[in-house]
Amino acid sequence: MQIEHSDFQDQLVRGLTHRMNNILTLFHGYLGLLLEDQKLDKSALNGLARIKAGATEASELMDRTHSLARPSALVWREINLADFVRALKPSFDAGCNRRTKIEVDLPDSVPSVWADATRVKTMIVELVRNALEATSNGGAVRVTLRSEVTPAGNQAAQTAQWVSLSVSDTGPGVPEEFAKKIFVPFFTTKKKKNSTGLGLTVVRAFAEQLGGMLRYTSEPGKTDFQILLPARSEAGC
Repeated sequence: MQIEHSDFQDQLVRGLTHRMNNILTLFHGYLGLLLEDQKLDKSALNGLARIKAGATEASELMDRTHSLARPSALVWREINLADFVRALKPSFDAGCNRRTKIEVDLPDSVPSVWADATRVKTMIVELVRNALEATSNGGAVRVTLRSEVTPAGNQAAQTAQWVSLSVSDTGPGVPEEFAKKIFVPFFTTKKKKNSTGLGLTVVRAFAEQLGGMLRYTSEPGKTDFQILLPARSEAGC
């Protein structure tokens, strides 16, 4: 059977990341043993700790790279996003510092969606994490759930009724010169050493896998990322 080029790429990504994760597991195991060796001097231990930190970053990068491949099977189920986000809220609060507050607006009247829960969770967590990093010096993050009708003239969308989940923040915004690059894999404006530049790439890929889309608006003082997923009735379920 002939394999489509995109299927081949997905298989290649999954295979390579699996092999790399096996190799990194060995790194973690042996580095853990070495770090417990009381005979090593402080300089050697510091060097090993840096190697272990690098291996951890590599593992996270492999996980995110793997998530870019189309899954062989999505686990579809009905999801009430209001309840879903409420369950995640404690973890969001734990990620806040004292200078940032996080609010949610989750009306129960919004329709449910038919989607894969793992991917929905990843999308929300990634967007909230980005928003919290944007407001690390102080500000507010807001998660809002709404029903939305597809705007007239939107050629990319065939579904009439959508569920919109937006994550907004009061951070500095996305610089105009970076606006066309933020979804490019490995591009990042963050100064943190462990920033992979894959977060938004993954979110957009997952939204499209679930029949939806990701869009955003940004200006100094307000950035809003919006996940749009088909309402359950519109998804034909």
